[in-house]
Amino acid sequence: MAREEPLSQVWADLPEAFTGEADCAELLGRWSGHCAGLLGAHAAAVLLADAQHRLRVVAEFGDTARLLGPDGPEEPCDPYADCHRAGTAETDIALTDPRTAARWPRFTALARDRGHITAHALPMRLRSRGVGVLALLSGTAAPLGEQGGAFARSLADLLAVIAVQHKSLERSHAERTQLQRALSSRVVIEQAKGMLAARWAMSVDEAFTVFRAYARAHRRRLSDLARQVVDGTLDSGLVMEYFLNRR
Repeated sequence: MAREEPLSQVWADLPEAFTGEADCAELLGRWSGHCAGLLGAHAAAVLLADAQHRLRVVAEFGDTARLLGPDGPEEPCDPYADCHRAGTAETDIALTDPRTAARWPRFTALARDRGHITAHALPMRLRSRGVGVLALLSGTAAPLGEQGGAFARSLADLLAVIAVQHKSLERSHAERTQLQRALSSRVVIEQAKGMLAARWAMSVDEAFTVFRAYARAHRRRLSDLARQVVDGTLDSGLVMEYFLNRR
């Protein structure tokens, strides 16, 4: 695929990469396809590092599962693991070269079995931080060359920005959702306290003491019981009866 052909779709997908509106794996899957098209590869994958610096395939274009999947050894021996550890690109890897087979025997055999004869491993970096690796595989021997290698490294760094930005947006959204739920729970609990205090002719603090004791004894969440008080599905008389019987 010529570089010019997929550029319009690349630019069309770029804004979505920074809004957090798309699923991260689906978004990176599209971008792995863009990278393959722009660089003339037949298969591509995005591998992100976890907290223990282990690479995990999060998206792929073409069939890379057998090469990069979880069925490999405990300590991976492939160009992508080496690329991530060293933080340097491994480009124009000739899978027909005996030296490549000696260095990465399992990977080379599987890649050749799939019809690939060239591989590239590009570190995904954000400033000096290693985020993951862009894996590329091709059934032709056409090298990236110096200019193509520089372009590939730029794409890998762009993927790093997209991945980190998207994860940051996902965390922010999750935190806002948790905060909103906590605020909603606090509001409904305050409503229930006021309603129970009025029914039982006691102070709000006294009503809350009774209500909390009932929730603990029955191993119920205060927010869940409070919603039942507010919507009228909990018999508050039973709550007070339980509390009085314990005294």
